[in-house]
Amino acid sequence: MRNSVFATALLVLVLGCGSAWAADPAAVTYNWTGFYGGLNAGLAVNNSDYTATPTGSIAFFAPILTESGNLKSTAATIGGQVGYNYQVCRFVYGLETDFNYNSTNTSGTGISILSGLPYTVNQQVDYFGTLRARLGFTPADRFLIYVTGGLAYGYVSSSTSIPVVPGVGFLGSSSGMQAGWAAGAGNEYAITNCWSVKLEYLYINLGSSSYTYSGPGIPAGITYTTNIDTAQHVIRVGFNYKF
Repeated sequence: MRNSVFATALLVLVLGCGSAWAADPAAVTYNWTGFYGGLNAGLAVNNSDYTATPTGSIAFFAPILTESGNLKSTAATIGGQVGYNYQVCRFVYGLETDFNYNSTNTSGTGISILSGLPYTVNQQVDYFGTLRARLGFTPADRFLIYVTGGLAYGYVSSSTSIPVVPGVGFLGSSSGMQAGWAAGAGNEYAITNCWSVKLEYLYINLGSSSYTYSGPGIPAGITYTTNIDTAQHVIRVGFNYKF
């Protein structure tokens, strides 16, 4: 019974495609099926948040001594992508992976509640990559609109400086790979049978990271912990070559 239902649905899909193509021959002048590769460039808009919280023997004071803020900046990003598309009627199914250099280097500053002196939380995103599924639709010949989502990863570094008195304070840093997710949408136009140009937006979330630290001149057991939630909006243009 299930096989017959599946066969009937497949037949309806095929006949529907055939009817659409027969009624509109221009709809089949270009097909997105195939492997492709290309380059992209654009902007990465950092939208990360941080907290610096007393831990250890001063954790009791966390509610009144926690520092928090946003890490916002705009940086350039450039990279490449490869993928595969498969077109059925006007729908295009695909899988794409990309790797991008990212020049994000952002500092959050404020006046420390602990000392009344300026503190700094710095974050740097060196690169990111994604592995995403794509689901597209071709409303017109050679024009594709799509949504996309999947895995994201990147290399993130951070450092924190919270002074107690001039020359004495809490100092900490951390760096490493982080994984999360990405989602977005875009459109692509086939200029020729081999070359296409695209405009794409991605929201990239690399999750949270934290590190605990003390510093020179700070008694043992008195620490701070910085937690950073890393997220970026990426807007980019790209070119693809279909093999």
